[in-house]
Amino acid sequence: MNINGTDTERGQCIRKYRESTVNTPVKDPKSKDLRCRSDKMNAADTKMCTIVAGEPFGLEFHEGDEDTTRFIEPEHRGPGMIYMTELNSDLEKPVWFKVFEKGYDKEKKQFFTQELMKTKGKMQFTIPEDIPGGDYILRAEFIALHTADKEFNGNDRGPGAEFFPNCAQIRLISQGTAKPKRHSIPGIYTSKDPGILFNLWDDDLASYKIPGPPLYTEELGESVPQEGEGEPEPPKKPVKKPCVRKNKNKKRRSRF
Repeated sequence: MNINGTDTERGQCIRKYRESTVNTPVKDPKSKDLRCRSDKMNAADTKMCTIVAGEPFGLEFHEGDEDTTRFIEPEHRGPGMIYMTELNSDLEKPVWFKVFEKGYDKEKKQFFTQELMKTKGKMQFTIPEDIPGGDYILRAEFIALHTADKEFNGNDRGPGAEFFPNCAQIRLISQGTAKPKRHSIPGIYTSKDPGILFNLWDDDLASYKIPGPPLYTEELGESVPQEGEGEPEPPKKPVKKPCVRKNKNKKRRSRF
């Protein structure tokens, strides 16, 4: 991470991966490893980095600890997302909300992972100012689609999209009061979702749809529908029907 122009120590504030899995993706979208690809889920095992909402900071991703110039294999093309949840959340419940997503850029004709390949794994990110202050897990994720033309079949070395989640612990300084809609991880994907089951080699890349829940936006203070999901319909106002007289000998009755 890079905060206020200064690089933190390598691995500082980052939850440790499962042993020997630095370059190993999660294949099963139902696996609890989808959360952070880590068995070190005790907050006390990881340091905290302080971030100010509304101010950009740097995130940096690399294929391994030795090579700091290589982000990921070139054919590992796909989207990137960032989710957050409070540090002491019950992760068995819907507690995550999405604050960033980027898929296929139709103008540049590239996926987000290809953009990071050019920056050597470095990106700038800003947490919305209306997110409340406190201690959080910041979950960054990339999905590689090079074998996503077929569904995951239960074999970690078989077909299916590859998930690369990484989690940091941050202390957010903010006066925000927003209450984003929450989602469960695992639970945000299925192996049949359009953005998970996708033929990188034959499908129209411009048609790619980012998977998962809607993106939270600061302007509305809530999650908004993704492209193709449509806008929510405004509430319908009740229509008052006119009074109907049955006959002149009975009392007047109104129907609503």
